[in-house]
Amino acid sequence: MLETVKGLILRETPIGDYDKIMTVLTAEHGKISVFARGAKRLKSPLFTPTQLFSYSEMTLYRSASTYYIRQGALVESFYHIRDTLEGAALAGYLADVAADVSQEEQKEEALLRLILNCFYAIAGKIKPPEQIKAVFELRAAAEAGFRPDLVACAGCGKAALETYYFDVSDGIFRCEDCFRAAQTEREAAASRQSEADSIYHTGQLIALLSPSVFAAMRYTIYTRLERIFAFELEDDALRDFASVCEKYLLCHLERNFSTLDFYRSVCSPI
Repeated sequence: MLETVKGLILRETPIGDYDKIMTVLTAEHGKISVFARGAKRLKSPLFTPTQLFSYSEMTLYRSASTYYIRQGALVESFYHIRDTLEGAALAGYLADVAADVSQEEQKEEALLRLILNCFYAIAGKIKPPEQIKAVFELRAAAEAGFRPDLVACAGCGKAALETYYFDVSDGIFRCEDCFRAAQTEREAAASRQSEADSIYHTGQLIALLSPSVFAAMRYTIYTRLERIFAFELEDDALRDFASVCEKYLLCHLERNFSTLDFYRSVCSPI
């Protein structure tokens, strides 16, 4: 049975001299593996629509657990992602995260739209790379089931504060008074437990955030995807925003990415 879908090529693995297997993110089936026979031949009609980071329309047929591409048509190449090493490295990292958090044979429309918007932003250079990266990290974490609660203080319910104490591991925030009260309770509980447990409890990761940074986080989580880049931050605030979003994603995925290490090695400091 043939099926036509649109998908973004996140990864590719060479098979022999002319074939390859691709990891493709689709709205209908989530993450799928697609075998592209002869796609590495320059004269193959599949050569262009099966390039890494391409968004293509594909006619597929399925055998067992693998899809095979029969026809393909390029929708968007995101060619200008490769204008800079920083842009290409960032796209590689975002694709790696998307491949990690997406599910097989589950609808992934929101995640696909998110990474497509980010690829458009990288290719068009419409926002600083660190802002694109941070927006993707925080929203991708939310789409993967780790949505933080940024509505009100977990202790007293206040929403507008001078300083936000954001608990990275729990995905909540507190005002200063509630944070101090929670710390006192935590220290008291730790004193009643073993030394090992005490070390665990005192290992809490707290980020102190300004109103502008926290507003950017709220906006990223709750706004419509088509408006996700419609905000600006000064350099200091952007640096803090980028830092907390990266920490949040890595904390909840409980892993690091070699593509992130490479991006850090080539990116320009804010």
